[in-house]
Amino acid sequence: MIKRIFKWLDINFEPVAMAVLFYVITLLVTLQVILRFVFATGFSWGEEVARFLFVWLMYFSIAYATRNQRHIRVAFLVQRFGVKAHKIFMMLGDLVFLIFSSLIFISAVKVCQSIFKYQDMAVTINVSLNIVYGAGVVGFALIIIRLIQTLIYKIKNFNESMEVFENYAGEYTGADKVCFFPKSDKIQKEEAN
Repeated sequence: MIKRIFKWLDINFEPVAMAVLFYVITLLVTLQVILRFVFATGFSWGEEVARFLFVWLMYFSIAYATRNQRHIRVAFLVQRFGVKAHKIFMMLGDLVFLIFSSLIFISAVKVCQSIFKYQDMAVTINVSLNIVYGAGVVGFALIIIRLIQTLIYKIKNFNESMEVFENYAGEYTGADKVCFFPKSDKIQKEEAN
């Protein structure tokens, strides 16, 4: 049971969080516009909350793109080498990204500690700025987890075809099984068996 929950979270955590945040932002901004232009009133805090939610949405999106190997990359030069060299370069790129993400994670933690120490508060709502800066900590923690998962996957599948090794769009790690995506014929057949 616990294994199934972790599997579901592995596939669905970021997409569900992204969908919820996106719809909350959309509803909040729409309500703010209607209140302001139709009723000549509005929330003083609406725009700031929407900005905070957008920052969280961005970090979840980066983690999701990392999980599914959808980040931007330039592979023209690397593709000139053989398949093994190409795979090694891809793994080195992931390792460099992991080191970078770890350094940014440490910096984000230090920023949050500083905000906690000096009790910095948001302008329109009476909450700590760690509400927004904490997104960097959580986001880069997720990115680090996803990069470690990617490296483990690539090590295990090093001798597979380039398509399986690269796992573009998370095809071989369940990205097509997100809970609110329509199920493909392939998934429906697998579940029937």
